[in-house]
This record gives sequence, C-alpha cells and structure tokens, in this order.
Amino acid sequence: MSVIDGALRFSQWSTVLTHDQILNEMIRQLAARLVMGKDVAALLNIAPARVTEMRKGERQIQPREMAPLAKLLGLADTEAGTEHLQTNAAIVPMEGASLEEPDENLPVVGTGLGAAREVDGEAIEQTMLNSGDVIEYVARPAILKRKQVAYALYVQGSSMHPALPDGEMAVACKDMPLKAGDNVVVYLRTANPEMDDGMTARAVLVKEMVRRTARYVELRQYQPFKEFRIDMGEILRLDRILTRHEMLQTR
Repeated sequence: MSVIDGALRFSQWSTVLTHDQILNEMIRQLAARLVMGKDVAALLNIAPARVTEMRKGERQIQPREMAPLAKLLGLADTEAGTEHLQTNAAIVPMEGASLEEPDENLPVVGTGLGAAREVDGEAIEQTMLNSGDVIEYVARPAILKRKQVAYALYVQGSSMHPALPDGEMAVACKDMPLKAGDNVVVYLRTANPEMDDGMTARAVLVKEMVRRTARYVELRQYQPFKEFRIDMGEILRLDRILTRHEMLQTR
C-alpha cells in the first residue's frame, strides 16, 4: 500500500477524502480530459512535470495541495465547499515520509535533437523538449529560490556553440525579465493548442534573443550563423536561460 501523506477531514460532513481517492479521481478526469494537466499545475502552483509524476505514482499529492485539488475535481460541493475547505478542512498526518522534492532541487527535463525548421530557405536547428519527462534532479541555483517554473535541460546540437555547446546543461526560468542578448528557450505553439496540456513533447528553439517586438522575436544562432524572426503568433512563451555567473551565485 502506498504511503499516504494525509487525509482531508470535513468535520461538518463527517467525510474523509484520502490521498488515494483524490489521486484516482484526478487520474480519471485527466484521462477523460475533464480537466487538463496544465490547469492542475497552475492551481497547485507547480510545474506540469509534477502532475505527470503524480499520474505515474512518482510523486504524492502534498497536504497543502489536497483541499484545492479536491475542490477542482468536484469532490466537494462548490458553494458550501469553498467555506468548508478554507475553515473546516484539516490535515490528518499519516505515517511515512513525503516524496515532494525539496526546494533546492531542480528538475532536468528530457530533450532530443528535433527536425530542422525552415526559415527563409535555411534550416534552423530545433530541440524536442518534454517537460513531463524528468530524468534527474540537480541543485537549484540561489537566484531561482521561490521560482516555480524553473528547470534544467541538456543542449542538443551545435547551433549555439560556443555559448551553449552540445551536451551542456542549461537552466531556464519562465518568469524572469528578458533583454536583448539573453539566451532563451522559445516554446513554439503545437498544431492543436486546444489539446495541449503543457506536458507533451514539443519543439523549442534554444537561441539568443536579438530583439522582441509586439509582432515578432528576432533570434540568433552561431553555427551556422543566422539571424531570423519568428512571428509572435507562433510563440507560446519565452524562458530565459541563466548565465553561468547567475548559476554560480550563492545568494
């Protein structure tokens, strides 16, 4: 039997929702596409990869996450549940250690060399990134303390050599300010964005940002040297890659 972090007790209802009940209902609704993984991740303020780990049994729902997740899944009455979840819900500790990754750990997501993207008649090297595939954890740089959507990846290909050589680990973060000259991970929209749960493999560009406007982002690669533009309508988001100096900062 799996270790249970806790159970939600609603005293006025005399009802107990266990960890496994909430987890099983989440898995069922995700499979039926009644909820999306990205919505669960946003609600719990965690990376989408953590939701995938919960589905695989590699991560438990944490005590603080159980009440809001139960409400999202409709396991509590919507009108009465808001009040009861906030005021009457309590965590009943159970035996066993938590599997939640400590704050100092950073997920390393899976990457692979993707098919080239043709821009202005030239091939632009792409990377396939799967944020749902966590291959290991590494120490979190101090600058990323309390940053929720941060991750590491291994650079694929030689298009950014020597700034980002093939096989080098790069650390990226979603909510950091961007400026010209920053190296970035450019998330490209999928063919069916309405079916995108944020956890499937996707094409990204790991490049240097030259400039950003309301209409396009201009990027640069080094091998072979090429500056090119991607329409903003094709871009889901831009994550900044930390500099080596930022990664070595201790506070």
